[in-house]
Amino acid sequence: CRLRAQARGSQRSSHKAPAAGMVPLRWEVASCDGGSGNRRGVVDIKAAVAEAVAMAFFVVIGCGTTCGYGRGDGETRSCVALAFGSGTVAVALAFKQLPCQCANGAVTFSLFLGGALPWYQCVANLVMQMVGSLVGAVVLAAVFPCELDMTGNLGSNVIDPQFGAGRALLAEMIGTCLLSMVVWEVAGSPTSCLGPNARPSIGFAVVIVHLLMLPIDGCSVNPTRSFGPAIVAHVRGCSNYATGGLQDLWVMWVGPMTGGAVAVLMRMYLVPKAFAGTAAGSDGMLVQQSLP
Repeated sequence: CRLRAQARGSQRSSHKAPAAGMVPLRWEVASCDGGSGNRRGVVDIKAAVAEAVAMAFFVVIGCGTTCGYGRGDGETRSCVALAFGSGTVAVALAFKQLPCQCANGAVTFSLFLGGALPWYQCVANLVMQMVGSLVGAVVLAAVFPCELDMTGNLGSNVIDPQFGAGRALLAEMIGTCLLSMVVWEVAGSPTSCLGPNARPSIGFAVVIVHLLMLPIDGCSVNPTRSFGPAIVAHVRGCSNYATGGLQDLWVMWVGPMTGGAVAVLMRMYLVPKAFAGTAAGSDGMLVQQSLP
């Protein structure tokens, strides 16, 4: 195993960054420490597939709770917020031995901008997250018939007209920025000593932002998670279909992606320089795995 590690190290030192359209695919790039690494210039398909499976479970847990309980008052919103937060922890624990980066499109984008994820793995992960979101939404459509879906749209994110798109966009930026900062500091920082406790820390952050933003737009902070329910609910075309999910989807992409980018800028200028370096190894991947 040590000899293989030395051989991989010599290959990395002489390997150049890949050009667009020339990135090879591998099911898994194994490492000797029992985890899964990523050699520079290779898309880890196993990592991308893990993203899809984790996202499907996440959509079923979070959006499924929303379908079953609704989100019309403080009590049901608390249930939904707890479902998304505990679902984050559950999915993270279920896939802790797999190369799952985060099952969150905005956090994935933030990791890419911060230098902790290569562009080609970022693209693969985002695509597979959207696939997983669609699969999860199809499962929800099979479990919850139209008349039993209390949201009327499989838990899609719809902006409350009292707030409007501008306020919802700002809220998505703020919530995603906070979540991305937490992920960076507890799971992506070389100085973090939380270890397994990083998972509930991120879960608590998810609960907090949902409690804040559920009355505004249902709280996305995860564009790839919002993608599947909005598309499948529109295609299903129930008689009680609650419109708005597809029309407001752009806010659920622009806001969280911008928030993830702002988190990188804040980390660059607010975190002391001695600790601001990413936890990326020579292969450009996080040493510590991030979480959904």
